[in-house]
Amino acid sequence: MKEAELLVIGAGPGGLAAAVEAARAGAKVTLLDENPQPGGQIYRQLPAGFRLTDPKALGRDFPRGQKLLAEFAQVRERVEYLDEALIWGVFQDSEVAFQRGQNSHSLRYRKLIVSVGAYERPVPFPGWTLPGVLTAGGAQRLVKIQRVLPGEKILLAGTGPLLLALANQIVDAGGQVAAIVEAGRIENWWRLARGAWGQWPLVADAWHYYRGIRQARIPLLRGHIITAARGDGQVAEAVVAEADRQWRPRPGTARIFRVDTVCLGYGFVPSVELTRLAQCDHRYDPQRGGWIPVRNEAMETSVPGVYAAGDCTGVAGSLVAVEEGRIAGIGAAQSLGYLSAAEAHPRLEACRRRRAGLLRLRQVLDEISMPRPGLYELAQDDTIVCRCEEITLGEIKKALREGPTDMNEIKRMTRMGMGACQGRMCAAALQEIMAREKGVPPAELGFLNPRPPVKPVPLPVLAGHQALE
Repeated sequence: MKEAELLVIGAGPGGLAAAVEAARAGAKVTLLDENPQPGGQIYRQLPAGFRLTDPKALGRDFPRGQKLLAEFAQVRERVEYLDEALIWGVFQDSEVAFQRGQNSHSLRYRKLIVSVGAYERPVPFPGWTLPGVLTAGGAQRLVKIQRVLPGEKILLAGTGPLLLALANQIVDAGGQVAAIVEAGRIENWWRLARGAWGQWPLVADAWHYYRGIRQARIPLLRGHIITAARGDGQVAEAVVAEADRQWRPRPGTARIFRVDTVCLGYGFVPSVELTRLAQCDHRYDPQRGGWIPVRNEAMETSVPGVYAAGDCTGVAGSLVAVEEGRIAGIGAAQSLGYLSAAEAHPRLEACRRRRAGLLRLRQVLDEISMPRPGLYELAQDDTIVCRCEEITLGEIKKALREGPTDMNEIKRMTRMGMGACQGRMCAAALQEIMAREKGVPPAELGFLNPRPPVKPVPLPVLAGHQALE
């Protein structure tokens, strides 16, 4: 079986930065990514056949992505890059399995860097399964890459800067945004200003987005939350209410928006399936998105030789992911003997300083946008929580009366998390629902164990699995 000296999984900001730094140091890098082109979600490139006529249409992250992609192009000949390679398992003996085309392969690695990002946080509430309700990231991909509007009259609901960016992109594409419903509140402007000090590119981004929504006269409703989407086979209206500090709707404050599309953006959940399968230790951090791998200052996990970088280690954004990827790439190259401690130290310290500055601001933003208990109290007994298996809140409550003590017991009792998404659509909500019903901290309930294949792979492909030579 082929062995990669340094295997990097994910060609988003963190993975690209890791591959660049390790290759510059002389390491032999193999980079696997499930997309047809490098860049990940935030730095996603245009599909083949599309021509860029207006770079501004791709948002303010586009030039940052181009800069990183240019760095990657400089080391491209020194990196074995396999695109459209879907990683479906990590096994003992440092083995990774992946699908590419109609074939499944496995290879071994000496060192591994996992940088697979995060997925959007689904929130079950009445009407969230109606056609016309989609995630903010999905809508952004439609608008930014495909130049397709998700609807004619659009409500954005959730929390965080992604909503502001998406609103600007919709307006630039000729769409209409009915309102931005922001659950978070800025209660300490001085602390926010201190966190933002020195992060001038991000401050410029925020000013650009705020100016854009003001010029478009889009209402920004801070401290509000969407409580329901209604319609007969399609979204026709959204119910919005003022929320208290725990994001519980205030009685008597409901208002209705006539819209045909609702875009939800309640933050992200780290994608930890691969670090789980690699047997890395994890800890629960609600501000960083939930369960995250434990790492040292070199981005190495509890498993020697396995590193993790970017949003799969705690959601902090693309700029942090780049710095963490660089740290992981330099650290892996040093451990492989390509860099001495004296050579690695100044490179690492520069990355760590930039990362620390970014995290100061991120911590303030996370305190504003961290999901509150009221978010998971919106679902009613007939609301579907697990979309794959169509399990409702009422069925979960019924199962909880039988006394399960952790999430995997509920999984066995109800099939929650056994569908194609393997819990990506329901695990975060299930954890909060169980914590509320049982009166215990969410961390005490554990997590849904991932099982390979972590993403759907056709049986004929699995049947023909072969080691990569």
